[in-house]
Amino acid sequence: MRLTSRVGSTVELIDLAYLEGGVAGLRDGRRRAALELAALNLLLRSRPERELVWRRYWRALSTLSGPVSLYSVSRPLAPSSPVEPSANGRLDAEYSAGLLASGQVHLRHHLAVIWDDSPASLRTSLPRQRRRGGTADLEQRRRAVATALAGSGLRPRTLGDGEWLGLLQELTGGRSGRPTASFGSWLAPETATVRPDRLELPDRVCRSLVVHGFPRRLQVGWLAPLVLAAPCPLRVAQHLYPVPKLHSLSHLRRRIRTFETGLEVDRRQGRRPDAGTRAALEDALALEERVLLEEDHLMRLVTCITVEGAGPGEMELGWEQVVNTLVGLGCTPVPLFNRQADGWRATLPLGVDPLGWSRDMTTAATATAIPFLRATLDVRKGVLLGPSPSTRELVTVDPLAASNPNRNILVLGTSGGGKSFTSKLLAARLTLQGCRLRCLDPAGEYLELGALLGARCLELGARDGRGLNVLGPPGQEPERRVERALPLLRRLLAAGRSAASRTSLEAIGLAALAALRLQPTEAGLAAVLEQLEAAGQAELAAGLRRQVVGPGAGIFDGAGGLDADDALVVSLRHLHAREELLGTAMELVLWHLEEDLEHPHSRPTLVVVDEAEVLLSSPSGAHFLESMARRIRKLGAGLLVVSQVVEDFLNSPVGNVVIRNCHTKLLLRQEPVALPGVRRAFSLSEAECELLRDAEPGCGLVLAGEEHAGFRGGAPQAWWPALTTGQLAAGSP
Repeated sequence: MRLTSRVGSTVELIDLAYLEGGVAGLRDGRRRAALELAALNLLLRSRPERELVWRRYWRALSTLSGPVSLYSVSRPLAPSSPVEPSANGRLDAEYSAGLLASGQVHLRHHLAVIWDDSPASLRTSLPRQRRRGGTADLEQRRRAVATALAGSGLRPRTLGDGEWLGLLQELTGGRSGRPTASFGSWLAPETATVRPDRLELPDRVCRSLVVHGFPRRLQVGWLAPLVLAAPCPLRVAQHLYPVPKLHSLSHLRRRIRTFETGLEVDRRQGRRPDAGTRAALEDALALEERVLLEEDHLMRLVTCITVEGAGPGEMELGWEQVVNTLVGLGCTPVPLFNRQADGWRATLPLGVDPLGWSRDMTTAATATAIPFLRATLDVRKGVLLGPSPSTRELVTVDPLAASNPNRNILVLGTSGGGKSFTSKLLAARLTLQGCRLRCLDPAGEYLELGALLGARCLELGARDGRGLNVLGPPGQEPERRVERALPLLRRLLAAGRSAASRTSLEAIGLAALAALRLQPTEAGLAAVLEQLEAAGQAELAAGLRRQVVGPGAGIFDGAGGLDADDALVVSLRHLHAREELLGTAMELVLWHLEEDLEHPHSRPTLVVVDEAEVLLSSPSGAHFLESMARRIRKLGAGLLVVSQVVEDFLNSPVGNVVIRNCHTKLLLRQEPVALPGVRRAFSLSEAECELLRDAEPGCGLVLAGEEHAGFRGGAPQAWWPALTTGQLAAGSP
């Protein structure tokens, strides 16, 4: 026996003869049709949700009338080279390219290949019209399989000739530019050396195995650790052969008689009955009953896996991890010694099974190994959050998509969980993508981010004469301005140890606006003081004067509103120690920001509200936040609400309204005492709660509608000083 053989013509490794009209013709005359399948996000979902998908997939497999091959192909995603106009955009693009260049991010393809299992001799002897009818039969089977798989949420799509050919060329190393003697020449590698334990191609080394033994107890999605966390390029193929009912019953009854005979021999010879034989007999009897009642079906399953590496060392490392994963799952991997070429062919998405090492399985058991899995959101474009903490995928989110019911975002996390880092990271990437940034920053944490993005930073309370008008933005109707300003004036009077009736304040405010005729240069709080003193309300004037010369100076005594800059950060850090004034100042800033949104803009706007729990602490602030969350989509904008006091949102009616009006939610690390409430409010599974309890800073869970995914936030090194505070400042999360 030769230990090494070089294939005389590498076309011998390719079973494909032609591709035409979505149909692949093999060299033996048989034909195949392919469907591309969308992956399902089941990694962190609850057990009932997993079982629901499993039952649907089980029903789909039970409807198969002929052989079908299922493929999951995982390979490193090639880095792209986007060119961004700004320096920060280039830094972020380089960071993303670095993730891809590391080879740690994988791209996955999931396909179903339908077999045309009619004999080739019969088909070639038929007239041309009858052969065309055979193609119609294959198309009919493809539509039937697509309909069955669509019920599982896999969204099948017919794979075009060009897409199919391109995928095959990536997997085989072939190319379309070479001189061709046959169609297979475009797919065949230049050279191939077949060794007993591997197949050596010009740019990779491959090794294949067959999964022969399976665990007795199967959990739904048990194959996920192998498919999602593959350490190297991987191809998993499942060849399914449905067995007719009569053949299944005949086969099962032979096995039952064999097991009964073995137990009877043990009894007559006085030996203790073998426990394994007894368990196998019970399983066979139960399966016979289910097959007889058509509650389950029998099929032959061939599971083949090909591991690839750039060289023998890399391949060996990946091979060891794959084998250890399979053994840990309770499987029995069998290396294909002296059959590596057949194993390589069996995992190419062409519907070819040269091995034939099948294992009898029920459709229910086969469905538990559903390989079409992912751990990311179903987002075709958006902004990067970071890599997945458990799989080799990138998590992207698109909160401002027009298809979303709303564009609002909620970020909740305990202190030190990376809440500020995550909100800044999302705001920065949305801004670089063309979004207009409006940031309400109570603690001054976003000033460095504003400087990084080239935003104008306005610090209220700095006593530089750049305060806001307490009577609201210029240009609004007098009655509307006074109605909205009344709660602010009352809270300012309460902070100034004074009181006033609603009627008095309303009359004074209207008089002040009428006297000044709504000029853009009006002095809001100064005008109110003048009206109070003229009306003999010295006590009320004294209560408000404290906000002109006292701690509120530079915030409430401005003359105008906010300029419509492309990016704006409004900081209240000079007032952060005065909690009795902070909520009022935040309401005033949001009022002016809302007026800016009333003017039409060509780009979407993101309004960031940090420390939103301060607004929820007062009825007027809570009402304003609720109103803004409801109607901001109509203004072409999205609201990013950030808070570390989770209980305020879960226990407040207004907080629950805000939660329901946020399509995108990012949950960071949570305290164990808050997890039961968080689980009920966001319908989290046990695995998702464990992720939030043990999450590192900057890691968490993103919820977009009904989809959930874990993420680990990441950014360029140069961004860290602007994004991080506290324990995150020491390095990347």
